[in-house]
Amino acid sequence: MKIVMLTRHACIRVFKQAFPLIERGHEVHLITEKLSQGFERCASVSVYTDTDQLYAALKFHKDADVFHAHNEPSWFVTMVKDFNQKTPVVLDIHDSHLLRKTAEEDDLEQQENPESFRIAIDERNNFQLADGIVYVCEPMKRIVGGEYALDQPSVVLPSYVPKGFYRVDFDKWLGGLVYEGRIDVPDELPKKWAALFHYSDYLDFGRKCKEIGMDFHIYTPRENEQVRSRYAPVSILHEPQKYSRLIKVLGGHDWGLVGNIRPHTEWKNALPNKLFEYMAGCLPVVSINAE
Repeated sequence: MKIVMLTRHACIRVFKQAFPLIERGHEVHLITEKLSQGFERCASVSVYTDTDQLYAALKFHKDADVFHAHNEPSWFVTMVKDFNQKTPVVLDIHDSHLLRKTAEEDDLEQQENPESFRIAIDERNNFQLADGIVYVCEPMKRIVGGEYALDQPSVVLPSYVPKGFYRVDFDKWLGGLVYEGRIDVPDELPKKWAALFHYSDYLDFGRKCKEIGMDFHIYTPRENEQVRSRYAPVSILHEPQKYSRLIKVLGGHDWGLVGNIRPHTEWKNALPNKLFEYMAGCLPVVSINAE
């Protein structure tokens, strides 16, 4: 089967789904705006910089059996449907505004930030247009599938780590509590996005760790200078790592952190990559406010 993966930033979840398909003999092609580790295993790779190039790449694969789109953005579905009504489009929903905050939280926030939104019209429309859906977790299926009335064939596929990435040959021992993934400083984000990313603000967490003498290690892909300078005094901040090496270095710590010291709707519902990556590095998990 010829499967065309369609993504913007080619996050690791793309390859977590692509590699097992390749290993089962499927012909997997990649259309992406940004190259990341793993693209070399695809049958072909098309890199686009604007929508004209994206559209040309889609037409090049008009003989595809399935288009497999990853949301963020979700309008990939509409773009495929625009020129090809016959080929099914499977949409991987690994994020949604609905999981980041409740309707009640959105109502309160809109009093201070009128640009705040929970239900995005383009998100709803494209989720409904997809021929099949892959959900990242059960809350995603229950909340998003229910509120957007999605009745297509679907499957829940957590962000498992393919077995080829599991490591037991760890890097040097550093110990301490480790967190890998997104970090934020809300005041560096545009106002309409700031409230969505409170769950990834670990400054208070880092301050508390420093206060009690606990080493708090952070591995993050974020290279924003303002963000990194704010975290440097309250954590041991490491440089971004390639995925295969990331799991190796994670194994050099005592514990892996999922969650935050304050409860957030996002952490109540999420089933993140990092949970499975800690396990792939044989690292015990600390779960805080992360049901």
